[in-house]
Parts: sequence; C-alpha cells; structure tokens
Amino acid sequence: MTYDKYRGRFAKVMNRLKMDHRPHETRHTFITLGKEADMDEYILKMIVGHSISDITEKVYTHRKIGQLHTEIQKIHNDKIPKNMTLLTA
Repeated sequence: MTYDKYRGRFAKVMNRLKMDHRPHETRHTFITLGKEADMDEYILKMIVGHSISDITEKVYTHRKIGQLHTEIQKIHNDKIPKNMTLLTA
C-alpha cells in the first residue's frame, strides 16, 4: 500500500472517530510508549525503521519475530499515561 493510500484511509478513520490526527503522530506515540515501557532500543529502532549505527547490532545480531513481539507486548493500556491522547477505536 502506498503512503498516499494509507493516508487517505487514515483520514477516513479519523473522520469517523471525530478525531484530528496525522499518521506520523502514531510513530511519536508508539516510540514514546516503547521508551516508557523499556523496550529494547535496537528492536524499537528496527520496528520503526530508524537506522542503527552500532555495527554489532546492525550486522551480526539477528532478531527473531518472537523477540519483536515480546518487546511490543511491553506496552499495555494500564501503562499508558492518562493525559496521553491515543488513537483508539
């Protein structure tokens, strides 16, 4: 799916939910929550597509899908600050 198509679908969802957010805000929210939940720094970067400059981590360390899933599971609704606006249905 192209970014333009995704952005269009995202806008439709926002309209239905009567919310005003942009797709990029979800990255900020996810990364903030990941940091607060002590997600592995390199896995977090890998998930969001940021570059990894550590040669050992970038070249020689291979992550399994289960490791990524475990790190994502560290983010739970009960750990989300009450004042943080999240994109929820």
